[in-house]
Amino acid sequence: MKGWPEQVCEGLRRRRELPAPVRDAMLRHPSPRIRGALATHSQVDPLARTQLLADPAWRVRLRAFGRPGQEPLPDDVLVSLLAELDGPPSDMPFSREELINELFDAMGYDLRLFRLAAAHPRPGVRRFAAVSLHWLDERSRQALLEDEAPEVREAAVASVAHRQQLMEPADLPDEHSHKFWYVLRRPLSRALVEKVLARGDAAALRVLAENPSVPPDVVETLLRHPEPSVRQGVAGRADLSGEHLVRLAADPAVEVRTAVSTHPGLSEPQRASIDIDVTIVPGDGHFGSADVRCRGIPYPDGAAPELTDALRWAGSVNPLLRRRAARNAELPAEIVTILADDPDLGVRVLLAQHHPAAPPALLLRCFLEYRCCGRDRLSELPQFPTDGLARFSDDPDPKVRRLVAVDPHADPELVDRLSTDPDVSVRQAMAGSPRLPASRIVALLDDPELAEAAAANPALTVDQMQLILDRMTAA
Repeated sequence: MKGWPEQVCEGLRRRRELPAPVRDAMLRHPSPRIRGALATHSQVDPLARTQLLADPAWRVRLRAFGRPGQEPLPDDVLVSLLAELDGPPSDMPFSREELINELFDAMGYDLRLFRLAAAHPRPGVRRFAAVSLHWLDERSRQALLEDEAPEVREAAVASVAHRQQLMEPADLPDEHSHKFWYVLRRPLSRALVEKVLARGDAAALRVLAENPSVPPDVVETLLRHPEPSVRQGVAGRADLSGEHLVRLAADPAVEVRTAVSTHPGLSEPQRASIDIDVTIVPGDGHFGSADVRCRGIPYPDGAAPELTDALRWAGSVNPLLRRRAARNAELPAEIVTILADDPDLGVRVLLAQHHPAAPPALLLRCFLEYRCCGRDRLSELPQFPTDGLARFSDDPDPKVRRLVAVDPHADPELVDRLSTDPDVSVRQAMAGSPRLPASRIVALLDDPELAEAAAANPALTVDQMQLILDRMTAA
């Protein structure tokens, strides 16, 4: 194991359970890697994280800021932490702005943190909140606009002005960049709209077509643009007339017809008459959950749809709307039953991914049928069936062979055999299986490819984990 501390540290962090003696040993461990692994563990308690916020190693302190799924730090701890970050210690290689941004990012831009920052006694922290005024409630925004510190008031006023400012031609960079796309999504002046039209950049015109500040005559121009991707951008606008919808529904490009087919201005009979493409391709997903999507037609960003919308979409003739409905975790049992047998694979997969009452058989079926991103998440859900998965030990698909690792009745000899599988992901899955013989788990801690999975194996005893920590002290 000596020589592979990073893999073993990560394995300890990945463990679902950390017995109290092991947590205490990690908290006092001389290695910053071990203390850092504890700081990001899902079960670390706020008291331990508070101690780690004062760790002598700055990397450990940063890890203790938090991550999704951890119990949140108390308000008083966060207020003290914000004060410390406003005047970072000399050994910290980051600026105040970078550190505060890191904290907000680690906490998933928790609105509670913004409220604490807005009311913080230190002007530097309040100024940070003032720069992000749109995250705050009206009362907090007004307080910052009237703050006693001039620099806070100025930042708040500038934040309001920035949100209201029309983008002008000079604001748009010449080349595609993050700022380029950001500007095109802001309210646009007529002069900037004309500049983008004159450049003829199809990618920019598509984003322009989606912008609600674009005037009606320009929308009409974009509706007739020869590039399908531009017309596709127009298809998502909320202000389309009935005539516009009819034209787009008959567009010669299938991606345009598909884009408009989910428009709320269409009736179900109109949707039924549109020839669309429901090809399933990998998507980048939202909030850690992979999506199933039609080629080029993204689902709306943000949280799952409201239940009233989901109930309406669940009975739509349009499978893309049924896919949206399937993302709502509150769908009643009778709708879940219907969607679980939907003819569209995308509907079934999204239901399996998002609904806590999705039938276990559906999760396994989707895992076997669906080959795009988000597939692995299905096997990690608590209702995923585990009994009988050893029957897949000789499946040609490595991801299916990996299922053997979670079968609670798998033969230890079978798991041991698969721990030498040609596919490294199968070997790693078996290294983490509690059905793997104990002596083999310990031996794999010395394998650089499998040490992480072995260290996360729930079958490791407290004594064995203590031995890991002891050996890492000498590593």
